[in-house]
Amino acid sequence: MTSQRKASSGEDGTEEGTTAVRSVLMAVRVLEAMALAGGPLRVSDLARRLTEPKGRVHRHLVTLRLAGLVAQEEATERYHLTWRMFQIGQAAGEQFDLKRVAEPAMHRLRDAVGQSVLLAVPTGGDPMVVHALEAPNTVQISVQPGNRPPAHCSAQGRIMLAFGPPAAEARALAGKMEALTPHSLTDPARLRARLEVVRERMWDTAPSEALLGVNALAAPLFAAGDVLVGSIGIVGSVQFVPDPPGEAMLAALRNAAEEISLRLGATRYGPRVP
Repeated sequence: MTSQRKASSGEDGTEEGTTAVRSVLMAVRVLEAMALAGGPLRVSDLARRLTEPKGRVHRHLVTLRLAGLVAQEEATERYHLTWRMFQIGQAAGEQFDLKRVAEPAMHRLRDAVGQSVLLAVPTGGDPMVVHALEAPNTVQISVQPGNRPPAHCSAQGRIMLAFGPPAAEARALAGKMEALTPHSLTDPARLRARLEVVRERMWDTAPSEALLGVNALAAPLFAAGDVLVGSIGIVGSVQFVPDPPGEAMLAALRNAAEEISLRLGATRYGPRVP
């Protein structure tokens, strides 16, 4: 009796419980894709963005419409997010402002290393820059908020894949990996091995992978429960952000990542580096 009740509610590792969890994750992916699209989408367009069957996407849209989170335009049959979804997002933003929490540590990191500093968050497995502090150098390398470097060939992206949901890593390994430069990592086997290294050392670099002559050094940010919420990174020319990074630069990045994570209630990082 007890085991039957658990199976029905999805509280254990049964197939039914696993299916329910996958369904929730798929619904989240649908909402994220719609939010990033910037406008209404047809089912076929959304299916292409998600690389999922059209029928499966439509089933989730019907459920989300019943929940009041999406709506369909009668004239065009396109789907869009609703005002209720906006209210939920606004309430969540008021409770969790990563930029506000991270900014003091970002300023100290920029001043310590003399290079631009980026804050990124995961969006469906890919990173998205949400805040940037430029260094006052003669030649500036800046990245605007909203920029989304490919996950497979960027330091921020591999951080998201290494510490994010396994499903995001699986999609990246199974999908097409475009080479932005001759140095971009595009081989699935090499990417899988690289992610294991990133998990061990808790940082990554990507010299000339997204743009020739430019490197980024990034570390993960965690919240309570050691859940990945983003990454903090240093970006600059390969001359000033070398690979491998110098001890002082790496220590400054680690200190900033640990400070932000501690403020968010995480304990993933060890003792602070002096």
